[in-house]
This record gives sequence, C-alpha cells and structure tokens, in this order.
Amino acid sequence: MTPQADTSLHDDLTFMRALAEAGRNAPLTSGPYFLTAGLVFGLASFVAWAVATGHTLLPPQAQVWVWLAAMVVYLPVIWFLNRAQLGRPGSVVMVNRAIGMMWSGLGSGIGIMFLAGMVLAWRCGTPVVWAMFPSLILAVYGAGWSATAVIAGQSWLRGVAAGAFAGALAVAAMIDSPVLLLLYGLLILLLVALPGWVLLRREGRAA
Repeated sequence: MTPQADTSLHDDLTFMRALAEAGRNAPLTSGPYFLTAGLVFGLASFVAWAVATGHTLLPPQAQVWVWLAAMVVYLPVIWFLNRAQLGRPGSVVMVNRAIGMMWSGLGSGIGIMFLAGMVLAWRCGTPVVWAMFPSLILAVYGAGWSATAVIAGQSWLRGVAAGAFAGALAVAAMIDSPVLLLLYGLLILLLVALPGWVLLRREGRAA
C-alpha cells in the first residue's frame, strides 16, 4: 500500500470517527421518516396479503398496485417532512445530514428496484420476479441500519440491523406460504416504524 493510500484511509477513518463522535452529542432527526415509512408500507403489506389471498374483490395480480399506491402516498410525506426538517434542532448537524443522504440514496435504490421489477414482470410475463422483493428490502434496511449505527455511534441500532438481516432470510424461507406478506408487514413495523418512534422520542427528550 502506498503512502498516499495510507493517508487517504487514515483521513476516511478520521472522518467517520468525527461523525460518530458528533452523533453521540446530537439527536438523530430521521425518526419521523422511519415511523411514517414503517406505518405506510407495513399497512400496505397487510392489504397486499388480503388481495393476494382473495380476501378482496381484486385479482391477486393487483397487489403490485397496492405497493405503487403506498409509494405514491409516501412521496408527498417525504416532501412535507423535508420542509419541516429545516427548522428542527440538529437537522444541520453533519451526522444527520450524512445519515439523511445515505437513506435518501437507499430509498431511491428501492424505488428503482420496484420499477425494474414491474418492467421484468411485464417482459417475462410472470409475477415470480417479485418473490425476492421482501428479502431485498429487508437486506437494504439491514445495511442502512448497520451504517447508521456506526455513523451515529448508537449501538442499539446494530440489533435492529441484525433483525432486518434475519428477517430477510425468514421471509425467503416462507416464499411458498400465504402468510409471507403478513410476516413482512410485521417485520416492517418492528424494524422500521418502531425504531423511528424510538428515535423520535429520543429527539424529543433531547430538545
């Protein structure tokens, strides 16, 4: 390894350490995003289960439109939360900006994966391409929570990340079960909405 590479690695580690130290002194302001996302998409999963199992008048294939509707509902919520974020204490702290940018990128990736799934389902003429989607989403959340735990220096989020990774494997193992979407919805509530509520409560106590 060259001296330049050593210097760059040291600078990167120093930057990450500085973010972690800042995170210990500033409350995370991303709680409302997770709380809302968990509630919207957790509920959407329960509705999709009802559609997929014939508990509604809609055909099973209509469950993809349930997820699309959930995304349409959540987009204006993001806009509103972004506007409200401007005046909140701690929103301009570097650790919150870094975490916000990271999750924004992950959210965009999830949206692109959803659109790609629609294209693949159309081109292949089969909905089987959606089979991996719940596991992919939970794996993405696991990666996001892992990075958030490091950046913010909040070790309890490592447990949330581990739960998301385990959940990704659990829903994959239940791929042939009608309760898959129920399990996925419950996991989204536990691993997205609940941590969001905890972060929101902690922010309120720190204000």
